[in-house]
Amino acid sequence: MKKMVLIIAILACALSAYAQEPLRIGIAPHSSARIIYETHQDVKLFLEKQFGRPVEILTAKNFSEFSKRCNEGKSYDLILTSPNLAYLAQHLAQYQPFMTYTKGLETTILSTTSDVLESTKRPLRVAGQDPISFSTLSAQAWLEQKGLQEGRDIVYSYYTSASDSLGTILTSGSADMVIMSWPNYLKLSEDVKSKVHVFYHSPEAPSRIYLAKEGNGITLAQWEEALDAFSRSTEGRAHLEITKLQGFKKLSPNALESMKPIADTSLKRLEGAQP
Repeated sequence: MKKMVLIIAILACALSAYAQEPLRIGIAPHSSARIIYETHQDVKLFLEKQFGRPVEILTAKNFSEFSKRCNEGKSYDLILTSPNLAYLAQHLAQYQPFMTYTKGLETTILSTTSDVLESTKRPLRVAGQDPISFSTLSAQAWLEQKGLQEGRDIVYSYYTSASDSLGTILTSGSADMVIMSWPNYLKLSEDVKSKVHVFYHSPEAPSRIYLAKEGNGITLAQWEEALDAFSRSTEGRAHLEITKLQGFKKLSPNALESMKPIADTSLKRLEGAQP
């Protein structure tokens, strides 16, 4: 009896200690830190209520830094990231995918003229946010399919900056084309939009992925239950209204396997190898 009481006391102390530790949500830097924080308040508030613990919303200065943290598996309890980086987090750090959005990711390439390929001297200067962002990788794959080779036809540069900065880079003449996600294009000012041309707008690709890692006092089963409850909650509906991502969809553990080729390219770039 005394042994049972001791075990219960130890468990109670452990739970009490975890209750003081914040849960850490890592969100890929697809927008500015301010926008990320504002648009994920409903996720934060719901999980604080669900687990009775403080929740922190965290990001990184760029996709490469964020992915490295995810792949180490120590910085975040829950992550929300693009499918290529989600694949790496699952296979390198044992995060498990649970949920995504029904609205897929769309990429755009902007130019100042519709005939940029004919009117501009090669190599074209193309700017993106990060070499392993899903938008960058998918746009580069499309340009390669069109026969435009890096080095000969295109020179890429990357900027740790928000989408509106890329718009300025284009309109100022510092780049011939820029790559960004479609939602980020829609956030550009009307003045910038009036000065640019949508050279390419991709079909929808898989959306951002919610993945969790067991630890910090929370099991995978508890994460699955929490995310399922969030998807059906008032907070979940408010989050979808803000983000315009339509709805939530559950994922199986092997749902990301089709991302292996683009994830392999991402990992090579993270390691400093040629893509």
